[in-house]
Amino acid sequence: MNKDKKEIILQNALRLFGEKGFALTTVDEIAKESGMTKPSLYKYFDSKETLLLESISNLSKSLDREVTKLYRNLELTPSERLVELMATYLKVVLNHNFQTLMFNMFNMPALKNSGDEKIRKAWTDLEEQFYLWFEDCITDTYGKDIEKHAMDIIFIAGSILLEYFRLIGSDVPDQQCRSLAIYVGQVIHILVKGFNTPEMRNVSLFEFSPLNKKENCKVKNAIWETRRLHEVFEELDSRISNNPILTDTEKANYGEALKKIREESFESSQNNVVLDALVLYLEQVESLREACTELRALMKK
Repeated sequence: MNKDKKEIILQNALRLFGEKGFALTTVDEIAKESGMTKPSLYKYFDSKETLLLESISNLSKSLDREVTKLYRNLELTPSERLVELMATYLKVVLNHNFQTLMFNMFNMPALKNSGDEKIRKAWTDLEEQFYLWFEDCITDTYGKDIEKHAMDIIFIAGSILLEYFRLIGSDVPDQQCRSLAIYVGQVIHILVKGFNTPEMRNVSLFEFSPLNKKENCKVKNAIWETRRLHEVFEELDSRISNNPILTDTEKANYGEALKKIREESFESSQNNVVLDALVLYLEQVESLREACTELRALMKK
């Protein structure tokens, strides 16, 4: 199957969905915009519903991949990770040409309440996937006490993004997206201060979180796994530094290998020959083997 042609169909469909709405866009229009006949389009997608589902799936996978790399970056402070999360989210949405569809106020209710169960679930899962990351970054930055106001903060931050794209338009360069993420990060800081005052401490729009955390355990597990990965790195570093048997030169060599593993794991940890070789090198030291076994398992996730 021609991947380039398939990508052209996806891009044209998303643009039409954003401009006209999903319900009002026809397969004939998508085919025409893609320079083909309706029967030709059906060779790639059997319906516009299937087309939308694949688009949502592609976006979800890209977000998961990029946010996992973000969480693995040990150099970021919690507040920096929060801003980077928003910048990453905007970048991935723009790269997938999803911005018009996602930030169109007429599309969002239609997709969330779609009569197609698969579309409704895929869209809701996509939203909650990001909300759970956002909630985790907020509580990691400001502490567990702010968790009860996390949805209020997400609601306000999301509304800013929604209105920004509605007023400015969907053609936003990367640098402007980063400026927007920094701006929203500052707004969140002000909101946290406000919610921590006696007047606002017990005030919330959401008596219960609308996030279905049980259903989204995959996202929560991914967050836990990344945090555990950090802990294993720290454990290995400590064991290398405090090993009485190793010479200073050996400690330096093993420490450098561990540093390289961290760097490599930011990009891609699956089927990485360099990573496998470096972990194998660390396993020469008996006291590191148990932690190395866990490290392998976490990096394969």
